[in-house]
Amino acid sequence: MRNLLQSAKMGILFSIVLCEEGRASLCYRECDDNDPDKEHFYRTLVTKSKTDHPPINMPYRSCTKVMVGSCNVLVCFSIPHHGIDDPIYICNPYTREYVNLPGITEKDGLVVSGFGYHQVTNEYKVVRIYNKFLDQASAAQIEVYTLGSSHGWRKIGKVACQFLSSPGILVDGALHWLDRICRTITAFDLVDEEFKLILSPPCLNNSGKYSSYRLHEVGGHLCVVHKEPSDRVDIWLLKMTGRNKLCDSSMNRHDSYDSSWSWCKEFSIAWQGLNKCEDYEPFALLKNNNVLLWYNRAVLCCYDLEAKTFKKLMGDAAAGDLKYFQAIPHKNTIVSLKALGEKSKLRKCIEINEW
Repeated sequence: MRNLLQSAKMGILFSIVLCEEGRASLCYRECDDNDPDKEHFYRTLVTKSKTDHPPINMPYRSCTKVMVGSCNVLVCFSIPHHGIDDPIYICNPYTREYVNLPGITEKDGLVVSGFGYHQVTNEYKVVRIYNKFLDQASAAQIEVYTLGSSHGWRKIGKVACQFLSSPGILVDGALHWLDRICRTITAFDLVDEEFKLILSPPCLNNSGKYSSYRLHEVGGHLCVVHKEPSDRVDIWLLKMTGRNKLCDSSMNRHDSYDSSWSWCKEFSIAWQGLNKCEDYEPFALLKNNNVLLWYNRAVLCCYDLEAKTFKKLMGDAAAGDLKYFQAIPHKNTIVSLKALGEKSKLRKCIEINEW
């Protein structure tokens, strides 16, 4: 556990809306520093000038995922319309560049999307998977948009899966989704643009009636958050073990997860709520054995794994209620949409808070 946390070099991009302000702010934090102090956290997020979101509609329901993903400073947003979350806006918050992608023409159905980058091809791709509400039994249409290709959205086939509505999780050049019916994990390789089933953790096949699951990326590893209401939250990581670590390659790791790969239950958080309606959503590990998590979709907390204690950072009476909150992995690098071949535009005023 400690070795993983010490080696993880990552940042988190927060999208936060306070009820009292009613507008979104983008804030960035490196996650290899000290334990976040509540007063410092609140002061930097509330008293500093806020970063207006790009010109997109705000969430029409609390569970809407606005940020699809972040790759090397580029951030992909989905825009809700006609009941569909459409991934059609990409921006660089630091250079103020942005580009609008062609939206889907359908007016009902379900869109599952993801935003990814593969270092071998040096390509950024947006993936959207569409299924009509009236035709749930049929396979879903897969479309891919490659930044700078001038080809627009390409239909590359169909997939007979019913993925959770969460955005695809990018790990080592592949986007990952969890099938909510079969309880399997599927990887979409961004090079060959094909889906592959991957090894599933034991918890997916041995769970209770009210169990729930969600995929994340933690410290460069694919992560499954397994929740047993009124009991615990388990964090499982997919890692390479033994001597085969030395020959790991992101180009072929999705072709076959053999015996050198295994799921490890990295830690558990005991359930401290009073009823099954309460919810914990861990999303980041810090170097000092602390976990950042979202509690009840209203409170941002830090959990100490050694002391087994919670510290509220935002969402309590002192900080004001959170109307909306989302956090995704993020790295600050220099990437130009124009240099990639996109006809990007430049916003006049946009900032991002670093703290």
